[in-house]
Amino acid sequence: MISSSTFACSCKWGGNFIKSSKYSEAIIKAKVIEKFWHFEDGKTLSSKESFGDYLIKTDKEYYQSIKVEVIQLIKGQEERKTFEIYGSNGVDCRESIHLFKINKVYIFGIYKTQKTEYSQPNEDENDYAIGGCSEKWLEYLPETNEVKGYIKGKNRRKKIKYSYEKLLKKIT
Repeated sequence: MISSSTFACSCKWGGNFIKSSKYSEAIIKAKVIEKFWHFEDGKTLSSKESFGDYLIKTDKEYYQSIKVEVIQLIKGQEERKTFEIYGSNGVDCRESIHLFKINKVYIFGIYKTQKTEYSQPNEDENDYAIGGCSEKWLEYLPETNEVKGYIKGKNRRKKIKYSYEKLLKKIT
């Protein structure tokens, strides 16, 4: 039996970071400062709290977001220094947020969310999301001023290191 209410993201891979960056609404260099778990009942827990106990007690579905502190606005318009970026479990073609570590710096290609019936709990038009159908983030390596990820080329299986300054010239 097939359920008509089951769906998943089905998109073609949009390319490496350099290729996909031209379609990003904003590109930022930012530090992850906090993680959030949003539950369908409207409750939100931060990385400073224990969400495991709540999850076990309620057995509710949850969604994640990260709060970032902008170090550099590379492309786009945004005046706030901190805001949330939402991800998902892949159903709505967004990147999974669980990959990002607190206090690490990343380069993000992001877009403003739109409030719809499919929006996650607590998500609104002031938030951002990361698309999951192309490479939309890179790890920043401050020791060498490099980035690491799927930056260029057609080989999606091999992360490379690349000069941050060269990257800026390619995407701006």
